Formats: sequence, C-alpha cells, structure tokens
Amino acid sequence: MIWLSRLESAANKHRLAAGKAVRRVKANVVLNEVLGTYSQEALHQDTPGLLSQAVTQLLEGGWRAEPKHKASWHRYWRGMSLPNTFVYEGAILPTKTTLEIAWHPWLAQRITGQLTLPIKTRLQQLNTYLLRQSGNDKPLFPGLLGHRERSLLIFDDEKALDSMPTDGWMHVALTLADMNTFRRAPPLPYESSGHRDLPAIIVENSDVYYRLCQLNRVQARWSLVIYGAGNKVSGQAECVSQLLKAEQVRQLLYFGDLDVAGLKIAHQLHCKLLSDYGISLHLDERLYNELILNGLMTPEGNANNERFDFELQCGWMPPFILREMKTLLAIHQRLPQEGVASLGLVI
Repeated sequence: MIWLSRLESAANKHRLAAGKAVRRVKANVVLNEVLGTYSQEALHQDTPGLLSQAVTQLLEGGWRAEPKHKASWHRYWRGMSLPNTFVYEGAILPTKTTLEIAWHPWLAQRITGQLTLPIKTRLQQLNTYLLRQSGNDKPLFPGLLGHRERSLLIFDDEKALDSMPTDGWMHVALTLADMNTFRRAPPLPYESSGHRDLPAIIVENSDVYYRLCQLNRVQARWSLVIYGAGNKVSGQAECVSQLLKAEQVRQLLYFGDLDVAGLKIAHQLHCKLLSDYGISLHLDERLYNELILNGLMTPEGNANNERFDFELQCGWMPPFILREMKTLLAIHQRLPQEGVASLGLVI
C-alpha cells in the first residue's frame, strides 16, 4: 500500500500544480517523481512488481488510464508497463481543501504556519525518515553528525541542508541542533599522525576529512590526512608536493565522490602531480570498496554530466571502481563520499 500512497500523492501533486480543474497528468512524470524521491528503495528487486500493483490499485480508485487497455501501454522502467496518462475521475476538491498529511508527532509540533511547496516537500522527506525510524524502534537522530552526513541519511542528498537557515525554515521551528547535527568550521589543511612510513590521503569533503582524522588518531592508517576542498585540489598540487617532501612521505592516496565529476578531480590531480612533480597518485581502494558496499546512492544531478571519458582516461584507477562507475551511470545514480562517514568506518 505504501507505493500506492506515493503514486497517488505524486499524481495529485502534479494535477493540482497545473490548476484546480486539471484532471490529466503524464504517467511517466508521476513515476519519475516517485522514483526520484524514493531512489534507495527503488533499487530493490521487488520494487517494479510492487509499483505495477500500485498502478493497478490506483486505477481501481479515482483514476483511469489512457489508453485503457494494457496491451497498448509502453514498457517503461525495469520492464514496467505504463499508460501515457493518468486521468483523475474523482470529485474536484474546493480550492481551500487540502490533502492532509499524517505528520510524525515530533515534526507536527514544530510546524507553526502555512508551508511553501519547496519546504513542504523537504518536510515530507523528513517525515518519511522519522516514520521509518520510529517504525523500526530506532532513535530519530542517532549520534552527533556533520550536516552533510545527516542530510544523506535523511534526504538521500548530502547537500539538502546546505541552504537551511540557522533559525530553521519559514513556519518550521526546526534547527540543525534539533536533528543532532551541526555545520563544521572550515577544516585545517592537513593533520599528521607522525607515521612517515604510511601513505598520505587527500579527501574532497570536510565532513569526511574530520571523520578520517578522528579514525586516524585511534589507529594510524595514513601519515597525513589532507583536505582537498573539492575541485580546488588540482590547483594545490604544488602545495601537496611541498607538504609530502617536508613530511618525508612517499605515497599519496585520494578519496572523493564516486561520480564522473569526482573521478575527473582525481584524474586532474593525478596528471598534475605526475607531470610536474613526479608524484604518483592512487585511489584509496579500501575506502572506495567500503563506499560501494554501503551503497548510499543519490540521484546523479549534474555530477555525471561532466565532459570526461573516464573509461578512456582513467586506466590508472582500479578496475572495480571503473566498473561501479559504469553501473552508476546506467541507473543515473552516484555515491557521495559521505556514504562512508555516515555509517562509521571501522579501521
């Protein structure tokens, strides 16, 4: 029944957004909305069958399909048959009538006024997370996490809380502290373990930088943990070279997002270090393997739209990473590096 509820909610959302008298919505638009919102669950092998059942149940309610006969429907997602259009046949609700949302009690008491559509959409995602945690008898926000780590676990998007105001969204008494999370201060450029015989590692993101520093203090795996600051790192090759020389470290590893943009950053740094300073960069295979095994995927957004042929240019990278990247491209997903930090890597 949960997929039926999601389909019906998405269909009504698009119908009402087009105008109160509109009855027709494109079926593929509705399905894309549901798959995008619940991308992790959509990867399960049973999901196409459950969604097909939900479509049938939707059409037994207040909706009908065009074309009517399934023989005229088209194959769409993972073999699912889908009509061109869903047509609403229920009564058109008065303008002031709205569909009620069963808010989780923790969240309901924090909603203080009328919500804009973007904020309401975010809160519905948070609501789904809260209901799932409560249903599984789990704490709502376990552990104190950086805001991007928490964002990935709640919204399947590590950047969802980046633009959240300090005092919360409009008409929502909710802050990062309420979700047991916080924005970290800009990190130091690097932290040393004092073990010069170990490789150094460059990471692309601040939450992961702090997490690896923390783990490295418990059990040294890297001589240095270096903060690369996203795509700025390729311009820091000279500083990296000087740092390795000063610390007498000979091996350098890299860890970032597993998407086309992330591999491009790694490749640019690899080429710059090798050509200008004779330093060979390698990917940290253990971290990437953990990232793949944890499987916390997000929709690709623009991260896979880079003009970069990784298959042709990244022969220096481990084959299992390139194979995973091809799989992610095929399903329009990516693996943000916070997928390791969120679950807590044990070294």
